[in-house]
Amino acid sequence: MLLKELGPPLARTLLRLYYILLPYVAYQPEVADNFDKEYDYIVVGGGSAGSVVASRLSEDSCVKVLLLEAGGHVDSVSEIPLAAFLDQLTDNDWQYSSTPQKRAGGGYPNRQFPVPRGKGLGGSSLLNCMLYVRGNKRDYDQWADNGARGWSWRDVHKYFLKAENNTDPEIASNGYHSTGGFLTVSTPPETNALKEAFAAAAQEVGYEYRDINGEKQAGFAKVQGTIRDGRRCSTAKAYLIPAEDRDNLHIVNEAYVQKVLINNDKEAYGVRFEKDGDIYDIRARKEVIMSGGAINSPQILMLSGIGPKEHLENFGIEVIVDLPVGDNLQDHVGNVVLNFEAEHAEAIFLTLALSPSSLLEYILHATGPISSLSTIEGMAFLNTKYNDARLDWPDVEIHLISGSAATDYTQIFRQSVGMPDEVYNTVYKPYIGKNTFTFFPVLLRPKSRGTVRLNSNDSYEYPLIDFNLFQYEEDLDKVVDIMKQCVNIVTNTTAFEKIGAQMFTIKVPGCEKFDIYSDNYLRCLARNYPINIYHPSGTCKMGDEDDETTVVDPELKVKGIKNLRVVDASIMPTISSGNTNAPTIMIAEKASDMIKNDNPDRKKCFEGDDMRIKRNRWKKK
Repeated sequence: MLLKELGPPLARTLLRLYYILLPYVAYQPEVADNFDKEYDYIVVGGGSAGSVVASRLSEDSCVKVLLLEAGGHVDSVSEIPLAAFLDQLTDNDWQYSSTPQKRAGGGYPNRQFPVPRGKGLGGSSLLNCMLYVRGNKRDYDQWADNGARGWSWRDVHKYFLKAENNTDPEIASNGYHSTGGFLTVSTPPETNALKEAFAAAAQEVGYEYRDINGEKQAGFAKVQGTIRDGRRCSTAKAYLIPAEDRDNLHIVNEAYVQKVLINNDKEAYGVRFEKDGDIYDIRARKEVIMSGGAINSPQILMLSGIGPKEHLENFGIEVIVDLPVGDNLQDHVGNVVLNFEAEHAEAIFLTLALSPSSLLEYILHATGPISSLSTIEGMAFLNTKYNDARLDWPDVEIHLISGSAATDYTQIFRQSVGMPDEVYNTVYKPYIGKNTFTFFPVLLRPKSRGTVRLNSNDSYEYPLIDFNLFQYEEDLDKVVDIMKQCVNIVTNTTAFEKIGAQMFTIKVPGCEKFDIYSDNYLRCLARNYPINIYHPSGTCKMGDEDDETTVVDPELKVKGIKNLRVVDASIMPTISSGNTNAPTIMIAEKASDMIKNDNPDRKKCFEGDDMRIKRNRWKKK
């Protein structure tokens, strides 16, 4: 079979074989075969936040913690950094889709596009491209200024440090990082002509090449990612494996939570979930913590009677508290159809990555193309002409990808972003066999707001996810501006001229009437082929409890309900300026301390606890 015919199933099989040849490393924690009827804390969702919370709370041996995760076995392919996109559209992905977009997405069937979300222990830290980005200091100061007291940069910085174990000596020692946390952060060691051109171009367009998690954010940067010894460091690996042998922590997967149990006094006292065809009601003596993410947390809250009154009544759900659950949906929007050819760069990336020499290098040294952060080789945080550069609060970001749909022999990338066949056949097929790369530009702080809504009162029916893209035309203006900057970087810098970089010359279907790379052409691309960068946030907004737009207070407690918190990216009042995995882990670290501080008896073991554990255990059938 020719390499160009390699499809997703064969690519996964090949990479599983790669994994079998590697030294054994545990990447998923042991799960419990049985569980108890009652716990101190029940954590719903074992993803980027829930794994952290369950691990931290169970550090106190007198506290009993149950972690419930809907997903099942995690494919070993997830361990291989290069293969990030290969776990999308599998059982480790919820495989959501957006609703048809009113003002965007005209190039996609029915104006919809995929919304990947991780399903399995580790959550979306299983599917993401592993980029470690904290966001901007002003993001968090803005949270605090708008009512989220205690969430300023000064308040949250220590929790980024608490989580981080940075293995790059140069970065770890620059005064802005730490080396003592559970989450391994490292720098891919390889360099190549494309990376070097990107770094050299920074100065030509007026930016520095820097640590974007350091003193300042604006600039170009080499990527750092959540990688440990050449493999993905999900939150399950980082936080749950060290905790898996604790007697007071039960990790239960394939547990589909249907609702939070709430009594007449508006106290959360447990959850209802389905496992192996049986329904269980498990009680929480202290708190229920929702960590399902920005899609699942609002869905479960609404199914439990917490949400917009009229919306819940439409589905016959008894309203316990009328709150704007599911409002304020935000994501980073951009597109992946801004592509270039690089005649004098290295050989086609995936040809290199799937070669025997690369396999041997990865097995022996955990380096080489296979250790790439899913082909992302660099990033830049820049300012559009609409932004005040003096603030050091960039409003757009670029990801440098060493490839395109033309060099994606697995075909999984174009499938995962929903690229129509017409676009692939017209634009990319003519470039098969050539060296290509992509600039993936994104808008960091969109003004537009979307919603997550129930589709029915059936917990198994997927919710309606409406990003409401380009509700405000200024969002589109900024995306066009950063696309113009991308074109300028490639066509007007000596650095990219040296590697023979040039624009694709074939127009994307639907935009043929415009002069290629004109403002109107770029606007057509931005509007018709948007893609979100898999950072949904904001749907259980945090802030002042008197603010009618908020769902949780600054301690992440759901307003009007006792003993219930939300801990995940859904609490972000405004999305952070950058990739959201590191901020989500920070939120979970900070929330864990809040929960512990609210439990003065957490280090007291009461007489009879051991007998209670034995008597109340459900046996797996």
